Amino acid sequence: MKKALVLVLALIMAFAALPVVGAYADEVPAIEYSEHFTINSDTGYDYDITGASIAWVKQANGTLVWVPADDARSDAEIIAQAQAADNSLKKDENAVLKGFGSAQTPNKNGAKATVTVSETDGKIILSIDGKYSHCVMGISDTVEPDQPEVPDQPEVPEEEGEKANIRIDAPLKMAVAFEDGTVYYGGEMKEVIVGKEYAFQMCSVNWENGVYDENGNGIAGTVVYRMVVVHRDEFNELAAAAKEDPERYTVKGIDIIDNVEKKIIVNIDAKDTHLETDVNNFFMAYRFHFEGQDYNKQTGIAQVVNTPLESLSVNLPLGSTITCDAYKNYEKVDTADVFVANNSGEGVYEDEYLTSVNDFTWGEKLVAEAFEAVAERIEYAK
Repeated sequence: MKKALVLVLALIMAFAALPVVGAYADEVPAIEYSEHFTINSDTGYDYDITGASIAWVKQANGTLVWVPADDARSDAEIIAQAQAADNSLKKDENAVLKGFGSAQTPNKNGAKATVTVSETDGKIILSIDGKYSHCVMGISDTVEPDQPEVPDQPEVPEEEGEKANIRIDAPLKMAVAFEDGTVYYGGEMKEVIVGKEYAFQMCSVNWENGVYDENGNGIAGTVVYRMVVVHRDEFNELAAAAKEDPERYTVKGIDIIDNVEKKIIVNIDAKDTHLETDVNNFFMAYRFHFEGQDYNKQTGIAQVVNTPLESLSVNLPLGSTITCDAYKNYEKVDTADVFVANNSGEGVYEDEYLTSVNDFTWGEKLVAEAFEAVAERIEYAK
């Protein structure tokens, strides 16, 4: 998919244009970037950056900054210029790509995006392959007077408080979506303020591309959770009190789950501290079957499992009602709103991990009747 970006070049500021390469002042000039996309995509995008003097691609806590090949500055100076324009880069691991070539966004603990810059038909094209959170273009060295003036963007003040980093874990084919719009697929680090609450939802991703977004990829659960990180001493006090009410609280090694308030308290000082979105607390695995046999009968879930599958097993957000469809020979024959509940300990499989799975069985009689009705409609249409 190709997106040609029209750079907004008429940025009327005291430092309206960048200095000529090789003559940079000691102070790093702020940049008004012209495009800032929050995409969280892995479908691949091409950007026309012809005339841009700087660009960067951010994925999780890693950023790759691009500049033309003749930029004589050090990597540190280039990174500082990008950080001056984009506060979200200041805590990132950063790297620089000059001129044409390929490099990955640096990220020790999570997904990376591969960035390639090349010349095509006289244009400079920046291509991104893999998940990434946003792509930013710097201003050009030339100004087009016909462009409208872009208003100054107000600076977002940094939050006060002690900062820490926590790993966000997610179940297979699921994601964790926070209220600020960031989406984590498992293994990425998130910067947080100790003691501050962060709201999030569990989401099932689109199996075709592994993505959750608000544009038809995946489904967000309806339960809103809150996460807060605290230090060990406070955590131990809270854990001792929570153990007095085991019906309400689930106390584990690194976290405490308040099952009433849907709040998880994480010990930030734990050796392997992370947000653990585990089964029976945040999601449930569902196995779909049909009475009789599963052969040539499928289950699908719109925006998640768009291609129906036999004997479908899928992770779904706990406490949500999910619309599921039954198929026979890929013809829809039934629909059910399935409430995703904790496992009661009962089931058809006798194994040690029974409580991690719920089974849903489509009624054979109901499906057969529905299939006959579909066949009758087809015959009538003839």
